[in-house]
Amino acid sequence: MTTVDAPQPVFDPTTPSTPVSYPIKTLEELKQRTYFNSFHFQFNKASVPLTYNGVDGVMLPNRRRMMVCHDMAGGYIDDKWIQGGSNGDSYAIWHWYLIDVFIYFSHTLVTLPPPCWVNAAHKHGVKVFLLYVTFIYF
Repeated sequence: MTTVDAPQPVFDPTTPSTPVSYPIKTLEELKQRTYFNSFHFQFNKASVPLTYNGVDGVMLPNRRRMMVCHDMAGGYIDDKWIQGGSNGDSYAIWHWYLIDVFIYFSHTLVTLPPPCWVNAAHKHGVKVFLLYVTFIYF
């Protein structure tokens, strides 16, 4: 068995390791608020404040607005590394100036955008929304 074929260790968010971003996948995790007790929570915070043309970015401009929704193979791939990764294109958007709202989507119950995306968006005056997916069964 090569190192490529070796089984990956089970992810335990309470164990110290290289900080990563990850979603909340179950209602039990959401109810128990386990994400906030994880080792990784302290690192999953944006460090760039949101401003819009140099002022507080709370309100969206009074004009037509553009929302972009990230949907890259389920998310949390190259962009999960909080300290940065080796793929510089993993969170590249070339026309931030056209975007008002950004959503990071990962096909999970609660998608928490990695700080790299939030920082990049805030740097360009773009709001980032958290995505909560509800499942309705008929």
